[in-house]
Amino acid sequence: MINKIFFFFFVFLIFNIANGSERSDKEIKLGVFLDDLDDIGSFEKIDFSPIGMFPEVASDFYKKQRIANKKFVEIFITQKGLMEKYTDRVILGMAYFEYFYMQQLKENKKSLETFERKYPKVNAATKKNIKKLYGLNKAKKSMREALGMSLNDSPETAIKRYYTLYKLLNQAEIKTIKLSKEEKKLIKTHNKISKNISKLKSLTEDKKNMRLNEKKFNKEYNKIFKALSKDLKKNKDNKDYELLTSFVIEIEKLRDKNLEALLSGYKISEFVLQNIKKDKIPKKFDQDLSNANFDDFQQEELEILGMVTKSMKINKNLKSNEIQLNILNLENSDIPVNRFLNVYKEELNVKLETINLMVASASEMKKWKLSDWANAWKNPIPKSIVNEAGIEVNLSEDEIESIKAQLAMKNFKELIDLEEFSNLIDSNADSFSQIKNDLNLNTQSFEFSFTLDDFARSFGDTYGLDINNYSDLTDLANAQHGANWSVEEYASAYQDNVDIINALQSGSISSFDAGQIASAANSSLQEVADTIRAATSAGVSVDLEATAQGLGYSSFADAVAAYNAEHGTNYTVEEAKESLGQ
Repeated sequence: MINKIFFFFFVFLIFNIANGSERSDKEIKLGVFLDDLDDIGSFEKIDFSPIGMFPEVASDFYKKQRIANKKFVEIFITQKGLMEKYTDRVILGMAYFEYFYMQQLKENKKSLETFERKYPKVNAATKKNIKKLYGLNKAKKSMREALGMSLNDSPETAIKRYYTLYKLLNQAEIKTIKLSKEEKKLIKTHNKISKNISKLKSLTEDKKNMRLNEKKFNKEYNKIFKALSKDLKKNKDNKDYELLTSFVIEIEKLRDKNLEALLSGYKISEFVLQNIKKDKIPKKFDQDLSNANFDDFQQEELEILGMVTKSMKINKNLKSNEIQLNILNLENSDIPVNRFLNVYKEELNVKLETINLMVASASEMKKWKLSDWANAWKNPIPKSIVNEAGIEVNLSEDEIESIKAQLAMKNFKELIDLEEFSNLIDSNADSFSQIKNDLNLNTQSFEFSFTLDDFARSFGDTYGLDINNYSDLTDLANAQHGANWSVEEYASAYQDNVDIINALQSGSISSFDAGQIASAANSSLQEVADTIRAATSAGVSVDLEATAQGLGYSSFADAVAAYNAEHGTNYTVEEAKESLGQ
């Protein structure tokens, strides 16, 4: 039972964004709202499980959920230090979580009914149970989104996808990389800074969505910001963190003026730290899948791996749109975020590959010429085609500029049409819409010698396909993948998408593609692992003594002692508190 204490502390503190509206003081103090119940869901027994996931004796849901509970806690809590090494265990733990979560809904059915009936005047026990379910659901949402799924997908769909990817990653040859003392110190430093940025982001989100009152927000914010400032000051000689420090100081000025812009600032900070980790922080382990064997994979499983690959690409573009919207928000709040990001890209060798388009403020974009739009497009494009005679033709600089400008304009128009745009960009929304309308006129005056449509027709002629324009080529890719890429999304991922189509049509996926899947999965899953490992990032304090007593222990110290006895660990009370963010 003691392991449930630590699991509870982790999930209790996982908060994320929710639909904001005017809330009463009682609702804000509660922190969970009536409309959250739609996402939390209701109990439905899961009869399905992949062969090999459970022992044969686990023949019903009750037996499976008991095993799943134990396995999930083991992977994410008692053996959390192994998550970076064994990525396959992380994904398997996510599959087990589906059963565990469903059992929690069953056990807390009465609390859910009471909460719905008496909201917002609920007792302490109901409040505790609903907050736990809310945190668990946010963890589930984070896990699913890492592999391109949503809360609307069935548990069976999620479990199939998790377990199939587990079968692939389980074949990886793991190589341990010996790190220097300095490299280990850098990893520790980066993790501490990232953890506090994540806490400030989550705390700001909760305040914006009225899940915290002003007093509690200020108390927690000041404590976390002080810790972050201390760590950044210690690392002022590192150019990556020195630049981040200046940016954090700049966005901090928004705290009392514009919470929405402050949140955008911390999202950009988190994005930059994730890219620093990917490009510059040494890894302790390397997973090699070059010898992956697909003989045991059924056709359905191969198709699932194809869907995982597709989802990784779609996720990349969704993240790109989100980052671009946050850039727009900050530029319009007079925070020079483009200049900040360009220093990372051009001087500090942090690639920031997720960003397709570098947008700017409305006042600046009104003045943009063709070359400005072309320079704003950051992803590579094909630079040659095969003409009707089968001869490869290299595109001129003017033709490349024309294509990049078109991609940038189309991506910008898509951003303006996103629902998140109108929610995020308020005072300058009309200005951006006017820029979009002006583009319809301006693009007609551009005399391109070579366009995206020309490229698409040449592609169709080469491969014997009936393609009249680039939109047709995008439609073909979407039909092959079951996706809904936009024109610019497909253009930016052009060659990779063709490779995947060919692999799927041949009925197999090569080890090269397996390596791509593993690389993408490791990146996404590591974000999930980091979230779970640092689940106290919401910055909400918990009364550890009261919680331990509520679970049957005389004190938190007794709970720690019981945990140590059960798992052979030797945590002190202070170490246990620190691990829980207290």
